[in-house]
Amino acid sequence: MISFSLFTQSAFASLTPTSFSPQVPFFKSPESQFSSGYSTFETLQKQQVQKMMTAENVFQWNKKIFRPDEIRPVLPVHLSQFVFDVNKRERWKILESTIQSFKVENTLTKKVSEFQASELLSDPSDLGYALTLKDVYLKTSADQNSKILTTIPLGYKLKPIEFKNAFVQVQYKDYKGFVSLSETLTKFDLATMVYTDQKWQFIKKREYDFMITNDNERIQLNKIERVMTPDTRGIIASSTQKIPIWSQVEVVHGFKPSWIQSELKGHGKIWWKLPKVNSNENEEAFISIDQLIRQPISSISFHPKNASQAILSSNGVYITKEGLHWKKLSQFEHFNGPVHYFNDLLIFVGHYRSVDGGKTFENYIQIDKLAQAIEDQYGFLPKKLQVNKIETKAPYRIKIEIDTGTRKIKMETPLFAQDWKAVKGS
Repeated sequence: MISFSLFTQSAFASLTPTSFSPQVPFFKSPESQFSSGYSTFETLQKQQVQKMMTAENVFQWNKKIFRPDEIRPVLPVHLSQFVFDVNKRERWKILESTIQSFKVENTLTKKVSEFQASELLSDPSDLGYALTLKDVYLKTSADQNSKILTTIPLGYKLKPIEFKNAFVQVQYKDYKGFVSLSETLTKFDLATMVYTDQKWQFIKKREYDFMITNDNERIQLNKIERVMTPDTRGIIASSTQKIPIWSQVEVVHGFKPSWIQSELKGHGKIWWKLPKVNSNENEEAFISIDQLIRQPISSISFHPKNASQAILSSNGVYITKEGLHWKKLSQFEHFNGPVHYFNDLLIFVGHYRSVDGGKTFENYIQIDKLAQAIEDQYGFLPKKLQVNKIETKAPYRIKIEIDTGTRKIKMETPLFAQDWKAVKGS
């Protein structure tokens, strides 16, 4: 059983008792088939022993389910030097780690703490370690036929210095040499996106010391500045398990329900489940980057100074502040048009713009003024006005590509005006 915090006191306080059934059943243990009695939600909440809920995480591979004690996949956090905790999003340096637990140090306060693997997120700016999958030879150069310096044992974490000819250069004790990438596991093997040349690109696979993008572009590992890895994805790193080595598995919630523990007079410690809210209309819909890249991406734009912040359209519009979890904007259901991230506050989605960082959107492009500008400057009245592309130009101008029904043209205007002018050459 893996424990993880789901509700803070303030979160519980915001849930009114009238939202739930007046009586909630409680049990002696999560395995009990019959309830031991009933109590009100308010009473159970007040007598709560711990602000924790428990749930079992399991692994899925090839449509099969495996318990945590059956297999031991390596997750992105196991390959990381730095991580974030799920709740406070504080940055921690990993001091010690096992397959399930981590001893970490806060990078600012130097406070030392311990976490379970499920409570941590990998840091995209941390390219991580190379983990040896067996006893490997450390060689003088990136060549299979080069001289052997020493042997590095199985399960050793090595900090990459340089990637070259399907090898990674590392420092091991007093030796500096090269190890074959085919004998190590890196965060690149779990990557879904990489950041290079001031942009993020979606990844299909790693091939030697190159990442292959969805557009079949080859990116040398040395050029990559950041790497995005789904924290629910792992790789089997040994040949002694029930799943073949190099197989990828997904962490999923088990089929056992989550429980909360309280202590009631006359009953002692008991277990109960949080009643279901009748309506979830106010809940925000989030999706992981791993889920998102499985569907066609129509348009994507990143914050010009913070590559972890982005907005994209894919049968809807999604926005992220840290690149891992994407919030779906309900205003743009089934939208597949252009998006553009200008700065912290100004974001464009098709005809709309936000001036508060994506919290709300307003209609920005005044169709009548744009149509009149096209008629005045091109000599025809457009049959339709569909925005195909959005970009901004220094010092504060917006340029759009418009499909008029008969041709595609480019227009631009100052950011906070509707003074549309034709772009030369369009």
